[in-house]
Amino acid sequence: MLNKQVTLKDLARKLRLSVSTVSRALRNVQDISPETKKQVLALAEELNYEPNFIAKSLVNKNTKVIGVVLPVIASRYFANALSGMMEVADSKGYHIMFCQSDESFEKEELCIKKLVSIRADGILISVSKDTTNAELFLKVQQKGIPIVFFDRALENVAATKVTVNQHHGAYLAVEHLIARGYKRIAHIAGPKHLSIAVERLNGYLDALSKFNLPINEDHILYCEDFENDAQEKIEQLFNMEDKPDAIFAVNDASAIICIRYLEKLGYKVPKDIAVVGYNNDPTSEVVSPALTTIQQPSYEVGKLATQLLIDEIEDELTPFVEKVLAGELIIRSSS
Repeated sequence: MLNKQVTLKDLARKLRLSVSTVSRALRNVQDISPETKKQVLALAEELNYEPNFIAKSLVNKNTKVIGVVLPVIASRYFANALSGMMEVADSKGYHIMFCQSDESFEKEELCIKKLVSIRADGILISVSKDTTNAELFLKVQQKGIPIVFFDRALENVAATKVTVNQHHGAYLAVEHLIARGYKRIAHIAGPKHLSIAVERLNGYLDALSKFNLPINEDHILYCEDFENDAQEKIEQLFNMEDKPDAIFAVNDASAIICIRYLEKLGYKVPKDIAVVGYNNDPTSEVVSPALTTIQQPSYEVGKLATQLLIDEIEDELTPFVEKVLAGELIIRSSS
């Protein structure tokens, strides 16, 4: 049978002190005598007393909880971002409560409503690939709960945003392929409405334009469901008469699907065709050939987004800012 959790009232009753005196002794308030503090702390340790976090938060009118909504947790990018968030939150006395939207706006909405219901002091969010409606976020802000977008943001919501320069990363990837002598570079793109996918597409297009290579619209194929559509798109690409000599994929998972399919067709990567991904997922290092990709500063994104959110929580006059960090090209055997 589980023992009942010890409360302040239990400590006060055993010591024949008032609840307020016991509370002040535990908080090391100066007007409590050293002997009383010693008695209270000794009994609290003996009975394994733990402060009631929820009750304390109701008194203080803040919970010290930061809600985090991620599209997926099982990715290096979001795992590293979460580590950065936890480091800053811990150092500032906040707790992280995170949930996963599974790339679904409906699940994302449920996550946000739950975080609001537990009185989270603020919310960090990277929106799902299905998210286009700003109404929910505006309602949260109207309740006085600050929101900071990281990685993926909605342009039509006035809020602090911490992102990575996706355009620059894609440009670096395609520039690298061009420098290696590839001229017919295809792009396995992401959803047309998702900001990061659009920025990567624009980086691809600008690199081709900068080096005076023709843009073949047939060589740009959109995956509405990321890597779940990649197999179909790569098959479609290689059923064309005008086949590419290189592929820049919107993410590493799609790029790896491309490599495996090309091997089935008998192509050698990168001798016959080069492949470059994006994100530097763990699988990018172990696939054969190892995948050239773009490393994003996800840990730094998480740290910065959390610090900016805490600034807004603790100072309502803090203005919204937009911070954009840069990625890095990681060259491996696939190119």
